[in-house]
Amino acid sequence: MLGLAAWSMFFVALTFAVGWYRMREPWPPLPLSPVLLALPGLPLIAGSIWLHRASRATYAGPEGHRRLLIALGGVLVLGGLYTAGQAGLTHVSWWNHHLRIPEDGVPASAYYGLTALHVLHMLAVLAVIFFSALRLWRGGGAPVSLRQYALGWHFVTVTWLLLYVAVYLP
Repeated sequence: MLGLAAWSMFFVALTFAVGWYRMREPWPPLPLSPVLLALPGLPLIAGSIWLHRASRATYAGPEGHRRLLIALGGVLVLGGLYTAGQAGLTHVSWWNHHLRIPEDGVPASAYYGLTALHVLHMLAVLAVIFFSALRLWRGGGAPVSLRQYALGWHFVTVTWLLLYVAVYLP
């Protein structure tokens, strides 16, 4: 909880900094459409729903372990889709639309910086889920708390929504 609180304060501070810059001068639209920029968020929302539903189920016995591994694997796939989507959009923005730092100023810096920071947080959540799934797959007897993973995933989803509104929308 303390880690999520620290991440929350950090992202809120960055969001307010972007808001301050947006009030000072006109914020140019990014070279990609807002609909295209919203597509990577769909796996995040689907993962939140998946983890919420999975955390309410019981996973007793060998059949429960198999179902839990399937749930964790599905979440890992959705996280990979989000990460690949963000990497693809960043690549297209840099190479095809020539959104560059420092030439394009604060909007480009906010776009690349906050997107990279958000993806790093997503990778941290995915790493924890991956290593827990690996341990469970190898026969680890410690129960996996999906509620903790769900809390981290929900945090990443909510911060993505803030990021989308603060940076991606014109």
